[in-house]
This record gives sequence, C-alpha cells and structure tokens, in this order.
Amino acid sequence: MSIRKHVPIEQAEWSVQPPAEWVRKRTVDWAWRPGEGHGVGYLLVDEQHHVASQALYVRTVKMLTSLSAVQTQSQVVVEFDPAAQRLQLHELAIWRISEEGAWQKREPVAKEAFLLRQREQQFEQQMLKGYVSLVALLEDVRVGDVIDLSWTLLPREPLPGLLFTALHFLAWSVPVATYCLALHASAGLNPRWRLHTPDGAAVPVETSEADGESWRYDRPPMFQAEGNVPGGHWPFPVLEATCWQTWGQVARFFAELWADAATDAAESVAAEAQRLADDKTRNAAIVAALRFVQNDIRYLSVDFGHGAGMLPNGAGTVLRRRFGDCKDKSILLAALLRELGIAAWPVLVASGWRDGIQRLMPSTACFNHVIVGFELDGQRYFADPTVVGQGGDLERLAAPPFGAGLQIDPATDALLELPPPALAELTLTETFSLDRRGANGAVEQVLEASGWLADDIRAAILNQGQRQFAKQRADALQQNFPALLPNPESMQIGDDSDGNRIELRSRHSMPTWGQAGRKPPDFFSYGAHGLFLAVETIDPHQQRAQPFQLRHPLRVCHSVVVRGKAVKKLKAGAFTHEGPGFRYRVDVRSQRREVRFDYRWESTAVEIAAEQWPEYCQQRAAALERAGALVHTPAFKPVAAALRLFPVLAVVGGLAAGWLGNPGNNRIVREAGGIEAAGSKAFEHVKRSEFSQAYSLAAAVQPNYRNNFDFQIMFSEVAIRTGHFAEAEQALAQARSLRTGEILPEQLQAALFEARGQLPQALELLKRLAGQAGAPERVYADLARVSERTGEFGNARAAWETVLSRHPAEPEALYSLARLLWLAGERERGDSLITGVIASQPVSSAALEGALARYFSVTGRPERAIEPARRASEREPGDPYLAYKHVRALIESGRHAEALAVAIGVSEKFPRQPMAAAALATAAAMANDNLRAEPAFKEWVELAPDNPDAVSSYGFFLHRTGRDREAQSLLEAATHKFPAHGNLWLNYSVVLEALGDTNAAEARQQAARLMTDEQRATLVR
Repeated sequence: MSIRKHVPIEQAEWSVQPPAEWVRKRTVDWAWRPGEGHGVGYLLVDEQHHVASQALYVRTVKMLTSLSAVQTQSQVVVEFDPAAQRLQLHELAIWRISEEGAWQKREPVAKEAFLLRQREQQFEQQMLKGYVSLVALLEDVRVGDVIDLSWTLLPREPLPGLLFTALHFLAWSVPVATYCLALHASAGLNPRWRLHTPDGAAVPVETSEADGESWRYDRPPMFQAEGNVPGGHWPFPVLEATCWQTWGQVARFFAELWADAATDAAESVAAEAQRLADDKTRNAAIVAALRFVQNDIRYLSVDFGHGAGMLPNGAGTVLRRRFGDCKDKSILLAALLRELGIAAWPVLVASGWRDGIQRLMPSTACFNHVIVGFELDGQRYFADPTVVGQGGDLERLAAPPFGAGLQIDPATDALLELPPPALAELTLTETFSLDRRGANGAVEQVLEASGWLADDIRAAILNQGQRQFAKQRADALQQNFPALLPNPESMQIGDDSDGNRIELRSRHSMPTWGQAGRKPPDFFSYGAHGLFLAVETIDPHQQRAQPFQLRHPLRVCHSVVVRGKAVKKLKAGAFTHEGPGFRYRVDVRSQRREVRFDYRWESTAVEIAAEQWPEYCQQRAAALERAGALVHTPAFKPVAAALRLFPVLAVVGGLAAGWLGNPGNNRIVREAGGIEAAGSKAFEHVKRSEFSQAYSLAAAVQPNYRNNFDFQIMFSEVAIRTGHFAEAEQALAQARSLRTGEILPEQLQAALFEARGQLPQALELLKRLAGQAGAPERVYADLARVSERTGEFGNARAAWETVLSRHPAEPEALYSLARLLWLAGERERGDSLITGVIASQPVSSAALEGALARYFSVTGRPERAIEPARRASEREPGDPYLAYKHVRALIESGRHAEALAVAIGVSEKFPRQPMAAAALATAAAMANDNLRAEPAFKEWVELAPDNPDAVSSYGFFLHRTGRDREAQSLLEAATHKFPAHGNLWLNYSVVLEALGDTNAAEARQQAARLMTDEQRATLVR
C-alpha cells in the first residue's frame, strides 16, 4: 500500500442532495446578535459524526453585520481531499429579515453556481496536499444577512482497519450563539469519549440519545490565542471520541499499514546503506545514515492521493526521488538503519501538543509528525530526520523535544516517553580594539554554541550559505557601529560535529566607534545584544491568560571586551538578579587599557505561569536595565512616558487639610472620590494620553500638591498638551523651586517653547541640555526633532545618531535618521539602515514595522508602506493607532475603497476610540462618502480634543463640503489652542483663501514655517 492513488480534479466526487436520515435538524436562535464590534457571528455551528461510515455532517449559520464582513465573507468555500473524501452539499441559502421583521429564506443557490477549483495554499512551505475547493460567489449579499451552509464529507475508499476517532477543540475567535456536536453510533460501535475542561470554564451540556451522545454549548466564550503557549496547556474544552481500545492497537494498525513502504525497493536501500557504512564503525555508519536523510533528502510534502496524511511513500521511492515529508524520511531512515543491523522504528509524535498526548485516549488523530527511534547496545536513541544541520555523535545527539510518542511496532503496548532536552549553551565574545587615530581599530567576534543551538546555527548556514550568514551577522553589528567595515569573508567555522559544538570567528575593521568620518566619541556605548541570539524576545506590555514557554535548559553568555590606549580603567563589580524562570549576572573586570563585561543568562524553568507573567516581565526588565540592551522597545513617547516610572501619588492626609477650592473644583473632586483619588486618576489619564481629562482633575487639586515635584511635572505637561501655557509656566517654576538643577523641568520648558511656536528658544535650550553630562536620550530626541523643524539637519542627524548609539533599534530614531539620509540624497543608505536593523531583530516588533511604514510613506513610496503597516497592526491587534496607520497607508496609495472597508472594520473593532474614528473619517472623506465621514469627524474631535489633527482635518472636510464660514470659526479657535501645528495653519489658510480673507497670506506663511517634512510628504487631499 505504499503506492497511493491520485485523483485528478475532474474526477472529484461531489453532489447536491438532502442530508442523510441520521442527521438531526437543529433549531437556530434567530434573535441572537453577535454584539457590538463584531462583523461576523455564528448563530449555529453544528457538527455530527456517523461512527459506522465515518461521515461528518457540518452546518454553519453565519450572520454578517458589517460592510467589511460582506466583502470578505460572501464567497463560500468548502475544501475537501478528492482522493480521500466525497462531498455532499446539502444547501446554501441566504436569510434576510423582511420589512415585517420576519426571517425569510431566499432561493437556495443552484448547483450550476458552484465552481470546482484547485490551489495549493501551502506551496511556499513545501507542502502539496491536492485539496480541491467548491466555490460559490454569492449574489446580492447585504449587511445583516445570514448565510446558511450545510454539507457532509464521506470517506472515499477508506483505509482498511482505520477506526473512528475525533478531536474537537471548543474554541472560537468569533461570537457563536450555539455549538452542537453529536456522535451517531449503532449497536456495537459505541465510541468512548472524554471531555477535558480547564478549571473555571463553562461545560457543554451532554445528552444521551437512542443512537449516541450529543453536546450543546450555548454562548461559548470567545478565545484569544496567545503565542508561545506550552503544548500541554489547553485553555479551552477539548472533546475526544475514539473507537480504538489501546495504544497497542493503534501501533499495530500503523505497523501493518506501513509494512510495504518499509520494504519498498529493498535492494536499492541496502546498497545505499552499504555505501554509507563503508570504512566506518557501526556508530559512525548510524550517524552517516541520519545525516544523509536529514541533509541530502530534501523536505517536500507531496501529500495527496489515497491514504494521504497517513500513508508514507515507499523507502525506495523516497531514496530515488531524494525528497519526502516526515513520514517518508522516517521510513527511509528506519529502513537504512535496519539494513545496518540496527533495530529501528518510526515514532509518531505531536509537534504542538508534545507530552500532552499522554492525557488522551488511544487515537490516530492526535499525531502530526514522525521521528525515528532506534536501539543500540541496550540504549534508546531518537532522531528527527527532517532537521537540517544537526550535529552530535550518538552520545551527544539532541533528542527531539516532543515529550512522548507512539512507536510503530507490533509489540508496542503504550506511549513512550522521550528524553528531556539537554542543556544548550551559546557564548558570544566580542573584542573591540579601539584606536582614536582610526588606523588599527577592529572588532573580533567569536560565537560558540552547543546542543540544539549549534544545530540551529548549522541549519542557518546550510540554508543561507556561509557568506550570506556572515554578512547578516556583520550587518547586525554595523547597525550599532556605522563606521564598521564588514568583512564577511573573514568568517572561519570550526565545527566539531561529533561533539555537537560549533565555533564561528570573524574580524572586521572599525576605524571609529562613532559615525564614519567623525572623531571618535567620548564614550563607547554598547549592550548585551548577544543574549538575544537565544533568549526569547517578549512584549512586556502583553497581558496573558495562558502560560509562556521558555527555552530550557539554556545558558547564554555575551562578553564585551574593550581595549586600547583610550580606554580608562573602570571600577570592577558584579550584579546578580533572579526572577521567575531565569538567573542573570553581570561581571565587570578591568585592567590597564582594558575593560571586560560578562553578561550571563540562565533559564531555571520550563514555563512561566500566567499569574507569574507580570512579575516575570518586571524582573526581566530590571535585569536587562543592567545589560544595556532593550528588546521590543516601544516608540518614543512624550515626557509623560517618563512619569510612568514614578509611583502614583501617595498623598498624606495633611495635604488635604488646607484645601478650599471653588464650587467647580469641589464638584470635580467630589465626583473623583476625594483629593487623593483625583490626583491618582489624573496620573492614570496621563498614562493613557487622555490629557483633557487629566487637566480637569489636576487643575482642581493642583494647589494641594504645590510641594510635590512629580505632580507639578505632570501638571505642566498636561497644561502644555491642552494649551494652558500660563499654568504650565507656573507649574514649571514651582517644580524648579522644589528640585534645583533637575533636568526634567527644563525638558518641559523646551516642550512649552515648541508648543508656542517659539522654535529658536526651544532649540537653544535643548542644545544646552544636551551639552550636560549624562543627558538622557529624551533630550537628544527632542533636540533632533526641533533641529529638523528649524532646518538644522546636521544637528538633527547627530542627535539621532546619539540615540541610536545607545539604543540601536529605537524605532523613532531609526525612522528619523533613515529619513534624513534619504532627504540628503543618501537614499540607498537610508533604506539599508532601517531595513537592515529590522532584519537583524530576532522578532520585528509592531513599533519597528510601523517605523518602516512611516519611512516608505514619507519618502514617497506609499505602496511599499502598506505591508509593514499591515504587519504592525497584526502584531498589535489591540492598538487602534496602528490600525489607523494601516488605513492611512492604503489612502496614500490611492486605494480608497479598500481603505474604507478596512476603516469600517477598525471602527467596529474599536468603538469610541479616537484613532478608529480618525481612520473612518479620513477614509470615508477620501472615498467621497460624506454621510459616513461627517459623524466620524465629529466623533474624532469629541474623543480627542487635544489632538490638533482632529480639528484640522474636520475643518478641511467642512471646506471641501462648501461650509467655509463654519470651517473658519473652527480652525481660527484651534490656532489659538495649537499655535505650533503646521497642518492646522495650512488648512486655515486654504479656508481663508476660499473666503477672500486678507489674513490668508499670513496663515500660509505660518504653515510654511511650522510644517514638518513628514507633514508635507503625507498630506492627504
């Protein structure tokens, strides 16, 4: 049975006919609605198994409640495998509410309206499945319609001996009113079943019926998937059903099914085994056979035809083709080992669930991968034949990390446990030889790895090629040191394959550790970036309800050695920190003309429980503050971001004693719950950038906090943000009196100058602050931004370079420096800078993807901005601002209809969110859908009173719709509140020109002075 029969698309069996008699008809809750913010919801999902025939009946009743849902869900697709299945379509109909309020079913779709199509959705992943799709393009679908679809899949020539089994994961990412599941079994075919339910989860209602069991799950909770969850953790109910009695029965079924494949073309397999064994010891021959299958038999899954997904191709066929999937490669490896006299068997595993399969009843449905187990001198070994670049002799062969498996052997009677992963280590030593003359400066990198980390590096080198791999490593270093002269050819590889250790050495010239062509800076700044070659990158702002899996056991070391005449001796010291799941240590050693930093990270647990996640993020951040490396750094925020580091005010009772206030303040404080509550709530509003709400609370209690520095700082920024400049001045003066010499009030003073449009004063102050020793990155960022606005582009570049020298992947700095390079004519360098840094990250963050989208947009390439904007939105699906930027990218590319469809979905997902309203308003206006645009503009202005873009955009919309007097009144008031906003002055000048007002020229001059390059480049009209 190793030869599978392929069924071409024209021989696919499908028909339109009523459901079988065993199918029960379910009632639909027509009164249910998906709820606000959801474009799609299922009134019913019904699945029914017929155990004897192994047929599966499915019915879905789906409601479309938004325009975007209509656009994306009105093409019905039913996919099936024509070699293994026959499709019976029962009905496809659309329901619509009549004018009388009753649901009416339209004429079902005729058979002639269906098309049979074939496409390989996973072709790029080297997987061909041979599935076909039955497609219907529905006509006249409207918002509020319900699509009712039902079908049955029946086996076509079922494999002999294959018993019924089913696994159902009761989890949905969209609203569902009712889910029904039934097992129809005649006498003598009663399957066993088991329901796994996590603690606290709702349980489906079970009903015993004459021909089996059924379950009903009303209003199941929506499930939000999280990344990196351990395979054995099931955060939703899982229902399993099986007719298999023992794991031994399953193993015997596979052993018989795969027997022919294992002996296929035995002579050619024996000849290959002999070739591999020539002049080798038995152990070496085993390793040679493994390496041959891993590296010389390429992975390609041609998984269609009779028995696809369960039946491998023959060992000889795989050897001749030199390609195969996990089943094929395992069959070949087992056959080769047997020819070498080694007892070997394929082993079924679950790559996702891993040892979680030990909780399941015997089944054929829980496996999705195959490895090989073999025995030598009483010792068991396991190998994954799909791994490329694996090293290690038999003693140091890294076992596949799957926890448990089923050995395909007639003698098997139970699942077997696989060995736990062994310790993997990675060490990066970077030695920087500094030369202020620029003649002999260099950096030498030595990267060493063992265990599965060594396997990963070998695989990368094999897949990319040595030069490309070396170039990527050098390019990543160059992002930290722009003057580096990469030399990919210098990489030397020492590979101890038997010991499973690999060493990579490279050396690059580095004339200066600052910018090329400039004198070396006074400080060498770098961080423990090498830790993140192996340590997981995380989003510390993520909220988790599920555990987080760690790479374990793991030890990573990054040593940074800095030597040269210019190096001053540093005080030696050590820092240790432990948190959930990790142990961290930094050692600083120094001698004459040399300083050495040793960073060491060790994992101490397999996973982080959900309740430990906040502490893990906090303790990890505390540790990495001493590493000089920040991973997934968010985009620059206003100075208020720094206030998040301060605790929310703990106001002592004495502060409230002297409060008098006015009646309005009395009401505000009373509604807030008292003075302490008002102060704390003001801080919380600042954290969420809700400055108007923060101002009303802070102003009411501000006199009570005159002696509190943190409060005065917060209030000054809130006042700046809301246009209360005089109050901001007073608060800053009070803050200075409380802490003489503190830099934060001066930063805010510069922000106040900028908000008033006093750019020269802001620039002068920021230059002075940047000249102070230990000036924070925020000062350089503000200096860079204001320098750009005043035309001092050289100063701006230098300031952004300073930020990047400290935080190499800071999104705002990265975007801004790349943009300045582009504007200066260094376009290739600008592109290389931003794309290279993003490519060098272990995981590109939403902030970095957003920065790339901004860069392409501002440099006049809006089409290239769409994909990174979309990726940013997908990486942070809960961030409406990133969704807005995706819509903007579509608008700037002229794809107005698509932008509107996406914006409608965004507004439904984020109701009453200012950036969602902004997306809808802008997209609707550009699509000339003024009826939709105007209420969205009004909502944007209402929700974001401190955002000058909101009132500016609404004013221009009023102008476009012929209401210039109304626009003039709105924009004139806004220019007093936001006097430094260039776009606002531009739109105001356009309105004044339309009215023939003589003040138009002055307004346009203000716009020319205040508009930034980005505002000009991304102007939407």
